[in-house]
Amino acid sequence: MTVKYRIECFECDIVVRQKDEAHTLSIQSRKTPLGNGNRLAEYASEQEAVHAADQLCQSYTIAREFGYHLSGGEFVRDGVPSIEVVSLLSQELDASDLKSLLNREAIKHGIQETG
Repeated sequence: MTVKYRIECFECDIVVRQKDEAHTLSIQSRKTPLGNGNRLAEYASEQEAVHAADQLCQSYTIAREFGYHLSGGEFVRDGVPSIEVVSLLSQELDASDLKSLLNREAIKHGIQETG
């Protein structure tokens, strides 16, 4: 596997690797840098995978503002259902839409907005 793209995002590296024709998006803790990290999704093109990597970091930044943390392939917050990262990425939400979604989830579960 060849690393095609890597960005630092808080305590993690978001990495796009290519193997044959597939481009794999994964997230890897910098505390335990050995291995290939947690594989999240696979894309047909490098461009799609790089876009998803950038979108993941932006989404993670916003989710943290709302009290979420990343656990495996999900954004997790006490008191609300977790949000699967791949599902969220497939929705192609912009920052405003993601904030609205997270705010609605907080209100729906009786949690005061933090973001």
